[in-house]
Amino acid sequence: MSDHYCPHCDVAMEETTVTAEGVGDLYVKTKREKGVLKRLGIGDNTSLDAFLCPECGLTQFYADLST
Repeated sequence: MSDHYCPHCDVAMEETTVTAEGVGDLYVKTKREKGVLKRLGIGDNTSLDAFLCPECGLTQFYADLST
């Protein structure tokens, strides 16, 4: 069951996939202020999870910023 609910329809949103015509996965740019990942240049992008409302079609993106 989804933890994401449509703010318009108040129904559970379904996980979906969003693509950009074969360009690849969508990412959000994040900043690493310090640590080994910053020195190695790793972790500047965070992938996005997409959720779609089955009623109205609203699509929302979520980034896991806990890492």
